[in-house]
Amino acid sequence: MRVRTRVSTGLAVLFVGSALWIRLDRTFPAVDPQLRLEATADVPAPVLAVLRRACYDCHSNETRWPWYSSVPPASWLIAHDVKEGRGQLNLSAWGRYNPFDRADMLDKICDRVSKGRMPMWQYRLLHPEARLSDRDIKTVCDWSETEAARLVQGGT
Repeated sequence: MRVRTRVSTGLAVLFVGSALWIRLDRTFPAVDPQLRLEATADVPAPVLAVLRRACYDCHSNETRWPWYSSVPPASWLIAHDVKEGRGQLNLSAWGRYNPFDRADMLDKICDRVSKGRMPMWQYRLLHPEARLSDRDIKTVCDWSETEAARLVQGGT
């Protein structure tokens, strides 16, 4: 029984110790100014302010990595969420999407912020400034609906 306990303890210490040395890919991909959202769409300043405050950390290549993003297991969760977020929508690469994909993404933005699904609750927990007021949601939805309609009608 003692051997089994020592082996288990040793493996646990080894796992935790090695986890502290693993560095995750916290990349800062290059941002092409010509592909950014504000370069390829008419985005009013209040809308851009809300997006930068509540969305850009996960949905752009302009992520601000907080100090705790270097500490496992938080680092693993944050890196995963950022990778997933950029994969779903990357506002730094907005110009790479075709107009119909942009319109679809704009519809989803409004839908998700209206339902309180974005920003994610765990992000809001650590970033209270990312909480969206009813006014923020209306501002984003009014813009996204107008921009989506423009794109569907042949805008670029």
